[in-house]
Amino acid sequence: MYKLLLATDQQEILDAFDRIQWEYNGFRKPHIRHDLDGVKEGLKAHHVDALVVGFGPKEKRETMRWLLEADPYLPVCEAGRTPEEASAWLQELHTLLNWVRADFSSDYAGQGEMLVYCRRHLFRSLVSERKMTKDELRRGMMLRRSRFDPSSPCVLMTLSRVDGEEYGEDYDLERSLFRSLGGDIRGYHVLPLVCADGRVYVLAGPVRAHVEDATAEDMRTILEQCVRKGILHAEEYQGLQLKITEIEVLPSLYALCADGDA
Repeated sequence: MYKLLLATDQQEILDAFDRIQWEYNGFRKPHIRHDLDGVKEGLKAHHVDALVVGFGPKEKRETMRWLLEADPYLPVCEAGRTPEEASAWLQELHTLLNWVRADFSSDYAGQGEMLVYCRRHLFRSLVSERKMTKDELRRGMMLRRSRFDPSSPCVLMTLSRVDGEEYGEDYDLERSLFRSLGGDIRGYHVLPLVCADGRVYVLAGPVRAHVEDATAEDMRTILEQCVRKGILHAEEYQGLQLKITEIEVLPSLYALCADGDA
């Protein structure tokens, strides 16, 4: 049974959670706190597997901002206002926690590394399949603690091998590319992705809470320069010869969704 901390100051949510069949959903009845100070105390006092947030917009922003520094690998989901909404979130959370807690091999360092793996799997599916709905993307990003701002313009680059050959899906290669191409630069997050069909992408865009007075063209220039520099690093230190074959500037991550506006 997974353990939760419910953070809410809204009676409607408390009433909905009183009607949840917790053991049936794979969870113990949650600890409850009513403000950010209570969340801080509750996470210190109790070992929990995830935080369920049911605050208003301001308190939610403050809580997520604090969590970014305090515990960036703790899964977070929203608290539904009805038992049906809450159960839908909890079902997806339960599936994620099963993955995060799985021990597939010694290659994974623990819960944090597994959450990163699940986060990258979400974005691989987004860029390669383009079948996800906007709501599925929003839920998936929140649960996996993604720092991307889904509503801001972003850049999607397609990379290929210089020799024309293709890679297969390779998480070790993806991690190697992240060391050369990925990371944070000037408020943007750069994420290399190696998909099952052998295609290599770089998804890049602003992180939440970062304000950059830059046009879409400025963003493209900054990120293209960053990736080209990373490609040179990958060739020099890892022997990987790659080139950029396509660059798309998208209005938001939602443009990659099945119900998004391209």
